[in-house]
Amino acid sequence: MNGKKLISILLLFSTAAIWGFALVAQSNGMKYIGPYTFTAVRSMVGGLAMLAMLPLFSKLNINEGLEISESLTRRASLFCGIFLFLSLNLQQYALLYTTAGKAGFITTLYIVIIPIIRYFLGIKLDAKTAFCILMAIVGLYFITIKEDFSINIGDVMLFVAAITMSVHTLLLAKYAVHVDIIKLNGYQFIVCSLLSFIPALIFETIEIVYIRQALGAILYVGVLSSAIGYLFQILGLKNMDPTIASLILSLESIISVFAGYLMLNQILTKREMLGCCITLIATLLSQLPSKKEKA
Repeated sequence: MNGKKLISILLLFSTAAIWGFALVAQSNGMKYIGPYTFTAVRSMVGGLAMLAMLPLFSKLNINEGLEISESLTRRASLFCGIFLFLSLNLQQYALLYTTAGKAGFITTLYIVIIPIIRYFLGIKLDAKTAFCILMAIVGLYFITIKEDFSINIGDVMLFVAAITMSVHTLLLAKYAVHVDIIKLNGYQFIVCSLLSFIPALIFETIEIVYIRQALGAILYVGVLSSAIGYLFQILGLKNMDPTIASLILSLESIISVFAGYLMLNQILTKREMLGCCITLIATLLSQLPSKKEKA
């Protein structure tokens, strides 16, 4: 293994670790402020941090060879920001009712939900993907449905968040070749922030003193998870096969369970652990290349 590939692996693993612990930070932040307020502030911090890093990103020549449209970048930021608003707030609100570990695994389902959405858009599913989707559904059943067939509302919200995240990811993929993706990422977080302030002002009490108490969690999620994590992801992908990279990044779900246990003393039941294992296997299998892709 050469040095560049090793560095890429370390960067991608660091990204997975940062994102896994972010769910714990999100849970801790709500000890002081409401979910809408937390999302509004962390998104503004994340957006501004990303835009502040534009000079650094420009040195990576990410947009080299692309015809960039500034007007499309702004429109794309609005559309993506709306779905980011839905995704982050659903995930944040769900953490009031469920654990960080379960949130990590259910959120990861977007990897197998995307092919379903593409199927309805006219793109056929191969046998491997269909099998992975069925496995993910079984895993989700064990994670969310209790033995008495009751359902945790937080788990349902996370599943809906996984769907909106899938749409968000497809939108990013659609616009990526036509816009400045760094500006898009920064602008979409600002759109998400502004939209989140609306329900925060209506349903929650926004006080600076409580925001200061949650500042550690806000800075972690806003700066480290959003800006730094995104930077590490881009750098890691430069010398790494995208399939292998996605497998490394999917470790976020496992790390979120470890982080929830270590920092919040959240323990999954055997039934939930079984569901997490099935979901993880489905996620990993969905990212492995088929025989046609290897050829």
